Amino acid sequence: MHDTKTPLGLKVIAAAKLAKGIGLACLSLGVFDLIHQDLAALARRLIHAARISPENMYVALALEKLGLVDPATLVRLGILTAFYASILLIEGFGLWIGAAWAEYMVVISTGIFLPEEFLSMIHHFTWPRVAILAINAAILVYVVTLVWHRYHDRMAERAARRMDSGTPR
Repeated sequence: MHDTKTPLGLKVIAAAKLAKGIGLACLSLGVFDLIHQDLAALARRLIHAARISPENMYVALALEKLGLVDPATLVRLGILTAFYASILLIEGFGLWIGAAWAEYMVVISTGIFLPEEFLSMIHHFTWPRVAILAINAAILVYVVTLVWHRYHDRMAERAARRMDSGTPR
């Protein structure tokens, strides 16, 4: 069952989740495409095309680390990325159509990561981390408030139906 009047705030959150889900799905496909390629050779070609010196200490370190990545690691990364993308796409679609289950899913998926984001921000303070935490906290408060009001509206509606039918609680 879905609500035909989805609030604009949920539509914005849905659009953001759909965009992130599509982006992660594409990233997942890209990771799977890299499984049977020589990552170090590919990186060297990109470094050459970008006209970055391969003598650079950070570039040399990155090339060394890329040579250690095995196909099994890429498969796991691709699967995890695809899984997270599917969660975002399901949440986004559900919010877009106004499904109540999607609101609960957003409360759980957003709320579960807030403590980790907060701890990360405390240990390694940066303004982008503050912004991400603030945005996710605002989303959580907005959706929780919406869910809370809709729950109380449903309870009031049930109580009114009971009163109309004369059925005591």
